[in-house]
Amino acid sequence: MIRSNQNIRSENISNSFLIGKNQRWIIIVCLIFIIVLTFFPSLTNDFQMEWDDQWMLLNHPMLLDQSLENIWYYFTHFDRGQYFPLNQLYYMGIYRLFGFTPEAFHAGSFLLHLVNSGLVFILIWQWMKWIIASVNTNAIPGLVALITVVFAVHPLQVEAVAWISASKVLLYGTFTLVGLIGYLEYKRSGNVLIFILVFLCYALSLMSKEQAIIFPLNLVLFDFILHTYQKVRISRKVILEKIPFFLLAFLFWYWSIQNDLGAWNVVGAYPPDQRLVFGSYSLLIYIFRFLMPVNLLYFYGFPIVIGESIPLVYYIYVLLAVLFVLYLADLYRQGKYIPFYGLMFFLINMLLVLHILPMPREMITADRYMYLGIVGLSIWAVWGISRILQKFHEVGWMRYGIWSMILVVLIGYTVYSNVLTRKWENSDTIKQEVREYLEPSMKNILEE
Repeated sequence: MIRSNQNIRSENISNSFLIGKNQRWIIIVCLIFIIVLTFFPSLTNDFQMEWDDQWMLLNHPMLLDQSLENIWYYFTHFDRGQYFPLNQLYYMGIYRLFGFTPEAFHAGSFLLHLVNSGLVFILIWQWMKWIIASVNTNAIPGLVALITVVFAVHPLQVEAVAWISASKVLLYGTFTLVGLIGYLEYKRSGNVLIFILVFLCYALSLMSKEQAIIFPLNLVLFDFILHTYQKVRISRKVILEKIPFFLLAFLFWYWSIQNDLGAWNVVGAYPPDQRLVFGSYSLLIYIFRFLMPVNLLYFYGFPIVIGESIPLVYYIYVLLAVLFVLYLADLYRQGKYIPFYGLMFFLINMLLVLHILPMPREMITADRYMYLGIVGLSIWAVWGISRILQKFHEVGWMRYGIWSMILVVLIGYTVYSNVLTRKWENSDTIKQEVREYLEPSMKNILEE
């Protein structure tokens, strides 16, 4: 991948993002304030007694019987088609300190999201400052701050933060982000201890949520980013150092197959051709919800039950998915690597939840699955904003108008996320808006 000087210039960030060094702490304080303002209602929410909190937390054997033998059992077995023993240890720690107090568990989720937002800030800062040498250094804080605030307060994040049982998403996100930050530092320093830390983070993320299995693909993506911008050669060493990660991924996948998970053909699942349609549909719907986060619910059912035919209208999403792939190829061809790698990060971190491989889930999409994927889409969106600002840099009223619209959108995100957080108060409040959207055949799921 040879990078031309023209391509380097094409990705310069608009001077509209320029921020002085003495203003950077103000940005960090503002980010914390915005996150607190957005999600503080979750601290007074109750348990979801009819949506997983009852079995994942209040009645879970690992919490009720904290013997070493029982803990070992859940570290060596899947639990209802999932693997999350580290999440249960996290619950155990809160339970020992505060008992079954919902405020304590909600505070834990809130703090994890706050930490993850800080980690996203650090990761993107490293990515922009060290890897993308062509970017104006003084513009990086403003660029990174905007990406981080979109990640932090986007309405799609509410489910992961406001629902206690979604804490495994937050935990896997924490270890994944730490691992990726560590990987960039390892590539800079060559410190083997940091490399070991990265592998440990991968193992811990796998013990938090099975979606973390795709972590090695993120490392490959980062290798290509380094190759693109820093001319770091894809050497034999670079390939060999990925072997432990892919080996662990293979072993986890093989183990999941022994538990009737992760195989292409699973008895009682949708057939492969329908799953490809569902995958195309899910991919486009996730992008749409990122751009237009409206009518967000806690449950999105499949359009059909197993054995039925998919409505022809859903095949339109297959065509749109092909156009999406062509768009990615065009970004790469034109040397627009920032949006290309942003969208690739999104795609990689969504692969496991697109239903191309069957998942033991009753919903076709879920907001919480977007948790890390929003980072990639935020990079893509902010790059687009930067291009527009750069185009109208000399037109003052246009520049101020664009920033005004950005501010309105961010305020809208904050307000809507705050409202959605309140709707997660209990199981009754989150179900009120869902019933009217579900087909009659799916409504019985709500009552289980």
